[in-house]
Parts: sequence; C-alpha cells; structure tokens
Amino acid sequence: METAGATPDVAVIGGGIVGTATAAFLAEGGLRVRLYEREAIASGASGRNSGIVQHPFDPVMASLYAATMTEYRRLAAATDGAFGLHDEPAGLLLVGRDPSAAGRMAAAWGEAWPATHPEIIEGPALARLEPALAPDLVACRLSIGFPVAPAAATERFASLARGLRVEIVTGGGVARPALAGDRVVGVERDGSIEPAGAVVVAAGPWTPGIVDSSAAWEPIRPSWGVVASVIVPDAPRHGLEASDIDIEPPAETPSAAASAVHDADRSDDAIDFSLVPASGSSALGSTFLPDEPDPAAWLDALRRVGGRYVPAVAYAPVLGLRCCARPVSRDGRPLVGAAPWTDGLWVAAGHGPWGISTGPGSARMLADSILGRLAGKGIPAALAVGRFGRPGLARG
Repeated sequence: METAGATPDVAVIGGGIVGTATAAFLAEGGLRVRLYEREAIASGASGRNSGIVQHPFDPVMASLYAATMTEYRRLAAATDGAFGLHDEPAGLLLVGRDPSAAGRMAAAWGEAWPATHPEIIEGPALARLEPALAPDLVACRLSIGFPVAPAAATERFASLARGLRVEIVTGGGVARPALAGDRVVGVERDGSIEPAGAVVVAAGPWTPGIVDSSAAWEPIRPSWGVVASVIVPDAPRHGLEASDIDIEPPAETPSAAASAVHDADRSDDAIDFSLVPASGSSALGSTFLPDEPDPAAWLDALRRVGGRYVPAVAYAPVLGLRCCARPVSRDGRPLVGAAPWTDGLWVAAGHGPWGISTGPGSARMLADSILGRLAGKGIPAALAVGRFGRPGLARG
C-alpha cells in the first residue's frame, strides 16, 4: 500500500496494542501520525493472547497496569461503549495442591496489594465456588482479572486512531527507521525512504531486529504461547492459573523449564496451566517456548495438564488453536522511551505476557514524553530503553 498525504510528525512501526494506542494518543495531542503494520492490526500477541487484563505483582508493572485501566475506561467512553471492561473483576484463582504455598502467596499479595483481597479457599467451599475444579486443590483467590476478547482493545484503538486521521499502512515490506548519521529521518520500506520527524518502534518481539538489523542488540526475545479455545461444561467463572506459574519479573525468562523445551521435545513440564473464561468457550494455556511451535502438536499436553486442575478439560471439545510470540525482555519489564543513541528514535516493546494489561499505560507514557507532557517526571529508569546497552555495544 502506498502512503499519501503530508509528512508525519511521527511514524509508528507496529500494529499491536502498544502501537495503535501510541498512534491514537499522539494524534490526540495534535501530531500527524502514520502507523506501519506488515500484516494486519492485532495479528500478533495483541490478538492471540488468552484474553484477560490482569494486575501484576511487580510494582513497576502494576503502575503500568493502573495507567492502562484508566486508558481502557477512557477508550470505552470514546467509543460509546463499543469497547469496555466490566465494572468488577471476574477474580483469579491461583490453584495448586500445597496449602502452605497458597498461604504464603496470599500473605505476599495481602502485604503488597491489599486491594486484591487475597483469601484461601479449599475443600467444600472451593467446590461450591467452582464445581469444575479437581477436588484436591487449594486456591488463593484474588479480586483481579477482567476477561476481554483478545483483539478488542487493539481494534478499538486502531479505530480511534483512524478517527483522529492517523494513516494506517498495512502490508508491504518490513518498515525500519531510516537514519542520517545519528538521527532518524523517516522510515525505510521496500527500498525507499518515507520521511518522518520521529519514529516509534512498537513491534513486539521483532523490535530488536527492526532497530538493529545486525542483530547485535538483543534486549527482547520471542516466547511462544499456544492457546486452545475449549468448551468446558460448567466452565469456571474465575480466571485460573497454576499457583507455581512464573511470569513475573525479574526472572530472565517466564519459565526456566519451558524455555529449554522445543517443539520436537514436547513435555508436560513445558506447560504452565491457565484457563480464562471467554464468551462461549474458555482459553486454555500456557506454553513459553523459544521457537515457533506447531500448535496442534501441543494440544494433547495442554489437555493433560489442564485436566489435572479442571478434569473436563481433558475431553472438552476444541474450537480452535492459536499461537503468538510474546515479547519478553531480559528483566521482564518493557523498554519505553527514547533510544539514547539515535535522535528521534523511540521504543515501546517488551511487555511479555502483560501486553493487553500494561501496553496502553506504556503508550500513554511514551506519547506524553514525545509531546513534552511529563513535566520533569520522566520515564522510570526501570523502563529505560538503554538499560541493556546499545546496538554494537549491547551486553552479552
């Protein structure tokens, strides 16, 4: 697709939740914006995730989550309710078979985030609350978790952006920042340069390769997740996760065991159980794989592991399978802000499995920084783009 119109003040590369929200916020601020997406809006993790907006434990991520919830409420108002979250969370059950571990988890959440109202539920009380669960489980219940159609927010931000006259360019070759010395001059695509005053790279796991084609800069890697849509009789109303699932910073990877397992080495040990309620079905996961998998090859393992927590999952009809690459940074937190080595280059990527939960908050922070609205606060050092080095000088 050919571009048209005036030279944009900012070009955004990436049509996921972060890119579309950033484009909309910049356009709200009065800038001319063009967004480039190689495939289609929400074609990656923003449209293929498990479908739940969730409160992280990590305080840095939790701050982005709080900002994201504000943006979602604004989005609902701006789209006349075409997008919206429920007023109250569905609740999240962290389920396992170790009562002492559940107690420690509840205590940690209660100390750090008392508004999540952690409580231990087991035995007959848990059976009454969620009859579909296996009978020997104990749960830590948290008042968090807003189920949402995976692509809904991204599509609404894209619609809002179009209404603000953002030009959305899909298809064609990979878009990259075009440089003149140490300054961005536009976007290079299909062998030509399309001028722009600044460039934001919000391309999820592909961001490092777009910023640095030599592949010397590697602060973000893809972590592939497989999700099955299943019809579970008397499906749980809460979101469910295994109590030992590990997706929080500052771990180098979301799951050390899973990161070493490739598609050819399928194992139940590579599955971290989650089940998210959705309209007419439930989203069953999760994997954290270093290479792009064949989703069908992982279905049996997903069902076996899921059946240990919700027995009906083992034989539940499958409506479909999907997979996506989550953009996981080295410390589990996104890179947000200006690239210190190139004038006019900005980055917003690396949200891992927290994209729809923290992406719009990151986008607002980035847009406010570009627009000069942070009023001296700046972007937190924990999110700094240069904290893992720079292209050519990146830390090993």
